[in-house]
Amino acid sequence: MAQGAWVEKWSQLDLLKLNSFSFGITGFILAMDTVVLPVIVLTVAPDEFKNTYLAVLGISGLLMAAMVQPTIGRISDRSHSRFGRRVPFIIWGSAFAAIGLIGVRLAPNFGVLFGVWIFIQANVNIAYGPGLALIRDYVPLDRIGMASSMKILSDAIGAAVMIAITGALIGKTGSSIDWEWLTLGILAFLLIVAISVTTVQISRRGLSAPLNSQRRGVESSFRSVLNPQLGLYLVSRLILIAAISSFQTYGLFFLRDSVGLENPAEALGRMILVIAGALAIAVYLTGWISDRVGRKPIVMVGAIGAAVSTLWMLTAEDSTQVLIIASVIGASIGVLLSANWALANELADESQVGLHMGIVNLATIGGAASAKLLGPGIDALNRIPGRPDDFGYQVLIAGAAVFFLLGAALLMPLKTTGREPVPRDASPPPAP
Repeated sequence: MAQGAWVEKWSQLDLLKLNSFSFGITGFILAMDTVVLPVIVLTVAPDEFKNTYLAVLGISGLLMAAMVQPTIGRISDRSHSRFGRRVPFIIWGSAFAAIGLIGVRLAPNFGVLFGVWIFIQANVNIAYGPGLALIRDYVPLDRIGMASSMKILSDAIGAAVMIAITGALIGKTGSSIDWEWLTLGILAFLLIVAISVTTVQISRRGLSAPLNSQRRGVESSFRSVLNPQLGLYLVSRLILIAAISSFQTYGLFFLRDSVGLENPAEALGRMILVIAGALAIAVYLTGWISDRVGRKPIVMVGAIGAAVSTLWMLTAEDSTQVLIIASVIGASIGVLLSANWALANELADESQVGLHMGIVNLATIGGAASAKLLGPGIDALNRIPGRPDDFGYQVLIAGAAVFFLLGAALLMPLKTTGREPVPRDASPPPAP
């Protein structure tokens, strides 16, 4: 079979299936962070310290992710199995993360909830770290932009579906049904289904050996992967993710305390659904464009749009306005994330993709952790005499807008290497 025919088999649907694991894991974590944990925290923490307790859970989970992802990524670079070197880790981590949800529902106090969340985070990242290497392992280089778009699209769909479901169900009352058990059961089911789609996709294609990795026998280490180019990218990504995660983490409390919505969990679910829809449209176009014009201009366009629309959220007064603004935010973030992830894959060393993507995700984790650290500050600013009760949220949103612009600007000096299209007469890699 000619390489051209082999490449053409990677349709958008195929790329979406390859990234299905991301639907499950990203949706799972965001639903837990955005809806489930805030609701559970309110049952084990004083109301005036709810942001602080939520921040403790968030930061501790992210620290666990920072330790697990690069380590497991490095191990998966060297592993061998009939299912491919990434799939066993994805299956193991997802299964035990789903089991951990039992502990979330049964936790009698914050200490137990803290321990259960650490367990879930450890296993989620055993799955997620190796999964992030799938694009660079198997997708031809001239399709990385579209593959990255499908990855971000999977993230968005997973977040929309799982946050919408949890937001609609977890707060229900007045029935014999235990809505919290039902909500957590649905999350576990969707996670396992999503992981299964990726596993089947790899198995059907016989992708037990990577297309792009040449197994040069390079010793994987942080020193061998890190370089000034990657360092600049990591700082930029940390700042951009901090901007995105700030509203994601405290959005439910913002909608309740600042906008004044009566059912913030339900409103947040609808908002995420709208964001995901706008993001999906933008992501699809971005992948096609970034494969042709490059990543950096697309990142800058997305960052400007995200900064302006984030500031616009300060003017929202009801749920309708929130949804309108959310659609613009979603499209802008979709453009930004898609091009940024494609750039991360371009910079990867072919023989150390798992370790490389683990390090890249350290910046993602660092950005999310930075947002979690803002919890005590928001509570303190909200209590300043003479200031509005939502002053902390106003500062948070204004700061996020500045971070969007700064993160994109840091990428502009980055020197990227042009990618030649895959030769149409080349042969595909031999079957293992």
